[in-house]
Amino acid sequence: MDSKMDSGYIGPGENQAQALEDDYDVTRELTPEEMLGIMDELLCHEMAWHMGHPLSQTLFTSLYLDKLLWPVPKTVEEARFDRANTNSEKEGSPLLHVVLRAYCLALVKACDFVHDRISHEYYYEEEDFVTQLYNRTLLSQFDMAHFVKLIDQAISWIDEQEDTIDGKLRDAIKSRLSLRRSLLHALDEDEDIKTKSTEHFTTCLPHVSSLSESGSLGKRIPEAFSEKIQRKLASTVPPRPIVRISFEDALAHLKRLCQDAIDLREVLDYRGPHNLRVTIWTLLSRKPQPSVYIRAFTQALLVNNTNILGSIPVKDFLYSDLTELVFPSSVLLQSNTDETEMPSDPRFQIAKHMDGFVKRFGQPFVDTYRCASLNRCRVRRTLCHTVVDWDQLQMEAEDLDEQLRTLSREPPLPLPNGDTTYSYPLSSWTYHQKLCQFRSIIQLGFELSIYSPEELPGMYWYLSHICSTHLGHIDRIRTFIASTAKRNLSSLIGKKRHALEQQLAAQRSLRLLERLTTQIVAVDAFAISLHALYVLLVRHNILPTASSAHAYSSERLRYQLRMKPFLPVSLPELVPYEEFRREAVLEGDSDTIVLDRATRAISEARKAWEATLAHGPFLPDSDGKVNKAPAIEEDWKRDIKDTMKACIGASIAIESVKKALAGRKDSSDSPSTPIGLRVEIPGIGSKARWHDWWAVPQVSPAK
Repeated sequence: MDSKMDSGYIGPGENQAQALEDDYDVTRELTPEEMLGIMDELLCHEMAWHMGHPLSQTLFTSLYLDKLLWPVPKTVEEARFDRANTNSEKEGSPLLHVVLRAYCLALVKACDFVHDRISHEYYYEEEDFVTQLYNRTLLSQFDMAHFVKLIDQAISWIDEQEDTIDGKLRDAIKSRLSLRRSLLHALDEDEDIKTKSTEHFTTCLPHVSSLSESGSLGKRIPEAFSEKIQRKLASTVPPRPIVRISFEDALAHLKRLCQDAIDLREVLDYRGPHNLRVTIWTLLSRKPQPSVYIRAFTQALLVNNTNILGSIPVKDFLYSDLTELVFPSSVLLQSNTDETEMPSDPRFQIAKHMDGFVKRFGQPFVDTYRCASLNRCRVRRTLCHTVVDWDQLQMEAEDLDEQLRTLSREPPLPLPNGDTTYSYPLSSWTYHQKLCQFRSIIQLGFELSIYSPEELPGMYWYLSHICSTHLGHIDRIRTFIASTAKRNLSSLIGKKRHALEQQLAAQRSLRLLERLTTQIVAVDAFAISLHALYVLLVRHNILPTASSAHAYSSERLRYQLRMKPFLPVSLPELVPYEEFRREAVLEGDSDTIVLDRATRAISEARKAWEATLAHGPFLPDSDGKVNKAPAIEEDWKRDIKDTMKACIGASIAIESVKKALAGRKDSSDSPSTPIGLRVEIPGIGSKARWHDWWAVPQVSPAK
């Protein structure tokens, strides 16, 4: 084979015995500096595994771990570096057989907890994480107490070495052992979903800082890690090079993992489906995105034993969201088959239909929350599939609404033109969920850099189009809630308690709709302003384009490609290409009109985002209580403030274009003369890209 493709390649003239076997002696005595180096290298390999690299290229390249794990030990005492000498721990170096052995075994057990958690949730093999164990064991058959005991013994031995080991080295070794113990407790505690304790992960953070300060004390031993071990592993691929990450990157990843695990406990403070959605999406949208272990544990928290957060039945969770959005008070949610045994009774029929609704809609609704725990590319890909499923669900919900309307005897709502209409609450709720997914798909497209520069005007227009559709739908829901609340209030005269409860529920729903309206208006206005700005840049040929944008494609083909996820969706209807093109280029509007459109829209966007920030992330309860999630709230506010920075950047870009056009108008230049501007669209991750969803161009004078 080629040595570049196979790290186990044996070249001509090489000694085969030396090429296949390692001559490193794992039982040789180590200095404290060398042991620190091995500990830190093992930590780097552990974090590389967390990042998605296979064990065969990370931890399983360690000769020390190989001696402990193969042959598979039947007892903890059998997991030693020297299997031949049963008294090796007593006769050998305690630094090796007590301290390093305890560290290595605790590390393997920690990996066992992580492997077990991830393998039981949704993840993508070799894309997010590699669960392959290569016919090795992670000591899952042994109880954690054995490993904690070994760590405690190692720490006690280190404390006794005041005269033989330098104080700084002793503290460095002790901090690494203490980190292992805290991680073991933290990962073991995560098996109990309901616990809100963050004690052990919090304890890990000072140890991580201590490791950062003492990282230079260790002495690395490269020969203690070998690619040749891969030949002994049960693998279908040839040996691959060892994955190496820096000690600083490993500590940074570990620190983020601990902090994300601490903040994840705020999810358990349940205050309704809307607040839970904000919490989960905000946490899992952090940059960089939380590790796959955190995302897997989020899934475990969200759905555990068919309950939400371990205690809330899916039916109650679904009913809570219906109550918040379309059903502040309704007989449809209150009916129960236990109230009557007569199948002909309307209440029995309503309850039967609603139970069928829960069975059909419960899992897709919960999956809208679980979807956020995937990597960002998979989130968008999954939404592109589920939006089609929700379109089918909406049609089923409409049929169910018509049946329930007859049973509940819902009065029609008169319209100003003399016609009447009905609320269709279940299909309205379903349509709202579908429109939210529409917006997420489009905005994630900006985050993932899917659109080429010349597509940005059209995609921002389409985002605005979806927002306008969504705003109209929310207005319809608001109208029926207000009408129902007024009708219920008049029918409950003399029943003050019931009237007050229904009034509070209606006010909570109206507050939620107001929040949604404000946020969607902010997105809509910002999209309109960027659309108008990009139209001007395209008109004057200063927008950078992809090198192959026009070589093998056309505008119609690119439109069909971008709309492919929405083609099977019946509502909202797909905009015909001719109409899309007219709107995307603002055909017939002069530069002055387009500039005025951009200026007014960005001003409205800034006001709307300020109002969104003032509302805060969480919807208060009917009694006024709000989620206590300071870390999530800080992330949410930072996201909104970054969007507001992008608004300011867009305002500056619009003014630059406005001045350039005004300067040309004042001069004798013809309309075809270049306006003398240079445009750069910041990429994802650059400091000039204030927010991933808003590709604000940087406009500057041409050199």
